[in-house]
Amino acid sequence: MKQLLVIPTRTEAAKLIENYGFKSLAVPQLFELSSSCFLFICGVGTLPAVYNLSLHLTNYQYDRIIHAGVAGSFFHNLQPGDVVQVTRDTFADYGVDQDGTFRWIFHEGLWDPQESPFRDGWLEVPPDPQLNLQQVSAVTVDLVTGSDIRKDQIINRFNPHIETMEGAAVLYVCARIEVPAIQIRAISNQAGKRDRLSWKMDEAIDALTRELSHYL
Repeated sequence: MKQLLVIPTRTEAAKLIENYGFKSLAVPQLFELSSSCFLFICGVGTLPAVYNLSLHLTNYQYDRIIHAGVAGSFFHNLQPGDVVQVTRDTFADYGVDQDGTFRWIFHEGLWDPQESPFRDGWLEVPPDPQLNLQQVSAVTVDLVTGSDIRKDQIINRFNPHIETMEGAAVLYVCARIEVPAIQIRAISNQAGKRDRLSWKMDEAIDALTRELSHYL
């Protein structure tokens, strides 16, 4: 099986690259471990992820995509260093501002919530039985949650476990071109009031690297 690990940043991928001997290729942001295992840095946010991954997949074919990175948690039962599998994701920033109230794009008649590959506005991925990970729902945002007010708004509307900046974008691209994909995320921080000093990036990246090593 030929697989591609898709990771947003070099920082999140650095230990995996260094510890397991991925080699940089002539193709920008592409690394090779073997003829059946590659790693691609897709960039931060939905726009770079969609563009860079779509462009890459027009030229290269894979049997499976493994999307991975760090994430913020909305609930305290998910702590920094925990690793989860996302089985449900959506775009939480797409919508309309109606007198200060956010209206989701799927509720405004601007995007059919049942249009493939969506189901009720969500992208769903079957749980991978080989993963011994908690299965969670996620939202993908371009505006990272940095206040308790926004945190409460997102929980009230979507009730997700975590948020990322690329998850639904990668899943959407893979679903449209019919390449199986899974999403694995390691918790680096609690969403809400922004306190970078409390983030545990090293712990999250270490945990993510250990989990991804099972696929190499």
